Amino acid sequence: MGRLLANPLIFAVTLTSLLVTGCSSHRTLSVGGAGGYRGGPVGMPYSNSAPRNGEGSSSAAGSGESRKGVPVSVRALVPRKAPLVLLSEVRVHKDYLPKSARGRKGQSSMRPRYITIHSTQNWSKGADPWRHSLALKRSKLGSLSWHYTIDQSVAVQHLPTNITGRHADFNGPGNKYSIGLEMCEHKGNSLSKTIDRTAKLAAYLMYKHGIPLSKVVPHYHWPRHGMNPPHKNCPHFLLDNGRPGRRWRGFQSRVKYYHDLITVQGPSYAIR
Repeated sequence: MGRLLANPLIFAVTLTSLLVTGCSSHRTLSVGGAGGYRGGPVGMPYSNSAPRNGEGSSSAAGSGESRKGVPVSVRALVPRKAPLVLLSEVRVHKDYLPKSARGRKGQSSMRPRYITIHSTQNWSKGADPWRHSLALKRSKLGSLSWHYTIDQSVAVQHLPTNITGRHADFNGPGNKYSIGLEMCEHKGNSLSKTIDRTAKLAAYLMYKHGIPLSKVVPHYHWPRHGMNPPHKNCPHFLLDNGRPGRRWRGFQSRVKYYHDLITVQGPSYAIR
C-alpha cells in the first residue's frame, strides 16, 4: 500500500480496476445477462427488437431504437396520445338546454360515477345531433334530457357533465350519477363511425372523471321499476338478444383501446 500511495499513477489504475471488477459481479448490472442492465439510464424502458408498426423508425438512426439492447427512448415517458387531441377528434359542440326547457327542471349537481350508452331509436330523416338538440331545447321530448348526442360527424353536448339528466331510470342511480350518451341511427348516418366516435368520447370522459371501464354501461344496465320489461333493449345494436354479450364486450374493448392511448405511458416519440 505504501508503494501505491507513493506512485499516484499506479494507485489510480489499481483503484479503477477494483471498482470495475467489484460492479461486474452484481447480477442486475451484468452486461447482456437476462433481465440485466443493457446500458442507458436505470428505470427507462428497453427493447430487444425494432419498434412495432414502424413507430420511431424516423429517429432510429439517431437514438438506436432498432438496435438490440439499446434503450427505446431516453426521454420522459408520455401517453401515446394527448387527451385533448383525442377529444378534438370527437368534435364536441356545446349547445346547452336553456334553464326554461322541461329537461332542465328539477336537476341537481352530480359527481359522475358512470357513463350510460344509449341509441336514439329515431330513424326519421335528418334526425342528427342538431335536430335532437333543437327538440330538447324546445321541450319536444317532454322532461327527457341527456348530455351528448353523437353521429358519424359530431357530438353535440346538451348539458354540463356535473348536472343530472333524465335518460336512464327515473329517479334511480342511472340518472343521479351517470353521463348519458345517445347514438344516432337515422338513415344515411354511418353506424360504425358513430360507435367509434362514441367510444372516443366515453374514453375521454373516463379519463376526465376517473370512471373505470366497468362503469361504462348500456341503458340496459339500469332497471326501470314498474315497467315491463324492466331492462330496456338499448342500445339495441350493441346487445345480443336484448342483453349485453359479445357485441357489448367488443364496444368495451374499443373504449379501452382509446382510454389506453391517453393514459398508458409509452416512449415520447409515439403518436401524439
